[in-house]
Amino acid sequence: MGSMRIAIIGGGFTGLTAGHSLAQSGHQVTIFEKEPYLGGLAYGFKEKNWNWHLEGAYHHLFTNDSYIISLIRELGLQDKLIVTRPITSTLWHGKMHQLDSPLHLLRFPGLSPMSKFRTAILLGFLKLFPFWKLLEHITAERLIITIGGNQAWNCIWKPLLYGKFDDYAPTIAASWFWARIAKRTPSLCYIHGGFHTVVETLSQHITKLGGTIYTSTTVKTITKRKSHGFDVHIGKTRKSFDQVLLTIPTPIAFSLVPELAKSTAHKQLTAIPHLHAQTLILATKKPILNAVYWLNVTDQSYPFLAAVAHTNFMNKKDYGGHHLTYFGNYLPQGHRYLSMTKQQLLKEFMPYIKRLNPSMSADSITRSFLFVGFFAQPVHTVGYSQKIPDLTTPITGLYMANMDYILPWDRGTNYAVELGKRAASTMLSSSAASASSFLQKNLSNR
Repeated sequence: MGSMRIAIIGGGFTGLTAGHSLAQSGHQVTIFEKEPYLGGLAYGFKEKNWNWHLEGAYHHLFTNDSYIISLIRELGLQDKLIVTRPITSTLWHGKMHQLDSPLHLLRFPGLSPMSKFRTAILLGFLKLFPFWKLLEHITAERLIITIGGNQAWNCIWKPLLYGKFDDYAPTIAASWFWARIAKRTPSLCYIHGGFHTVVETLSQHITKLGGTIYTSTTVKTITKRKSHGFDVHIGKTRKSFDQVLLTIPTPIAFSLVPELAKSTAHKQLTAIPHLHAQTLILATKKPILNAVYWLNVTDQSYPFLAAVAHTNFMNKKDYGGHHLTYFGNYLPQGHRYLSMTKQQLLKEFMPYIKRLNPSMSADSITRSFLFVGFFAQPVHTVGYSQKIPDLTTPITGLYMANMDYILPWDRGTNYAVELGKRAASTMLSSSAASASSFLQKNLSNR
């Protein structure tokens, strides 16, 4: 099998990892990214007086995130990994209660002793039960109530599930909930300098291997050539490739290759709803959350689902001495928050931020940032895996691997890396099989 010209559409972790693997195998890789930066949802920005980059959406790794940790080691960045044990709390009746260990569950005042016992059984079951596909045909709500009971459901899980998925909450598969609990570790990892460190090193490796990366480059259409391969159209420019990998969100992928949406297997992807991730980041003179890294907000009157104090996870000295806090939401298409400016959103959020910390005022805020990750959250409804086709498509030489394909996990850099590796492997295997078939056919005709 000779060297192939391969186009990868999308410069997030899936596209970069696939590109790296394919370039290592001797192929000519070209990555197209419409944004001026790489990294996708793990994109990091840096202010003038900061030493480190910060992700637009909160990021961390679990200590068992083996795929991305292996990649970090492969890139020679193992000394950049930081492991720490931050505090996760839950807002209940206006107070923050640490709720990230069995001991803290015992101390939590919102549940009766029996409900605490049933919650422990639920969490233990999810940690130990390995057969997630058996849970795909029942709802998370049914599983939680059946094992954990109504009190824990109403106190903790229902506000979080409905806060995130809203109208979709009653249809969320128990396998999705299993994945959220089974993978969790008490200690978390971060990368010195932010996830940008990995993105930058990965892109440098691809370039050194002969790959080409274009940012601020929007692909208009992708057409199958009559003879062989594809034409990728960028404005008035056309570039030819032997294979194409789409790592962009499904609705955008279908707009580039409309015939793909007509295939029986891929048509099912159009039935998957998506939510958009929105984060408002505040840089403040003093901390908004004292000691707490992650705060789950179970009070549904609040306009945000989670408050995440990054500088209670990493040291504020690397961010110019500022305290950095995310306020996050998952929003459906057309939600009014998506059309708001950061000033309008801050005005909406400020009364609730003051409830978290009464000493907070607008004067305490030195900078603010607003980010939206479109199509960031595929909604895993009952029977989700049956909607996901193979990475190969009916169009020979065209492959697709985006967040919809990550299951039972729903997103995350670790799974994006695994998907990128799997996509590269699939492309190489398919090409080898095609070459072998072609050779055998020619030999038999002699």
